[in-house]
Amino acid sequence: MSNPAPHVDREAFQRDGHTVVRGLGTHLDLDRLRTELQPFAVQACARLAPMEQRSTYDRAFLQMFNLWRVNDAFREFTLDRQFAEAAAALMGVDGVRLYHDQALLKESGGGHTPWHQDQRYWPLEGSRTCTMWMALTDCTVDMGTMRFASGTQRLGDLGPLPISDESEAYLAGLIEREGLSVSEPVHMAAGDASFHDGWVIHGAGPNLTDRPRAAMTVIYVEDGARVTEPDTGERRFDLAVWLPGLKPGDLVDSPVNPRL
Repeated sequence: MSNPAPHVDREAFQRDGHTVVRGLGTHLDLDRLRTELQPFAVQACARLAPMEQRSTYDRAFLQMFNLWRVNDAFREFTLDRQFAEAAAALMGVDGVRLYHDQALLKESGGGHTPWHQDQRYWPLEGSRTCTMWMALTDCTVDMGTMRFASGTQRLGDLGPLPISDESEAYLAGLIEREGLSVSEPVHMAAGDASFHDGWVIHGAGPNLTDRPRAAMTVIYVEDGARVTEPDTGERRFDLAVWLPGLKPGDLVDSPVNPRL
């Protein structure tokens, strides 16, 4: 028996570019997901230098992609119908497709996540995209939960600023100059989810605890969206990896972008 469609605050999402949906993932086996994530995290950590030698980007979190294609638990998570319905309802579209999944583990002592815009990485047309960020563990504010510059999705593309000290400085300056409202980070229980627009400015604080902050994200794009010409190295990478076989102007409908 399927779970009922979740209640979501579309008005808040459209206004602010972000919203929280409490308990959205509690129907899944989160203990299993945490256990299954561990070997992927060990491999990801082994590819990086010690924390004190890493760049700001690499101190922010460990990243693990495409888990849904190699692991049954993460496949169930990534293709979950409730999550997709919530994303479609918030964006106000008839249907969504998967862009990609991403597990994010902010290690104990991990650094802040600089201000950035997600869609700067994606060769996707328009603005009907969003990211779901779901806590796999109870995440206190001092573990580095998310913060958003509310309403900044309406500013659109602010330029090629990958996650870095430069994106932090530029976007923090913009937020201060324009007097933009920044949301307070909030406690996220395991299974709670935030959704944010692809263009909203966001980041996260450092992990000041002795526990890792584990989260799973799924990126959704409106069904019917098309691929755009990639204008940066990051977007050329994304075109090759997340949109295999597609070219600018094509519909986002490769075998790894199923309609959900």
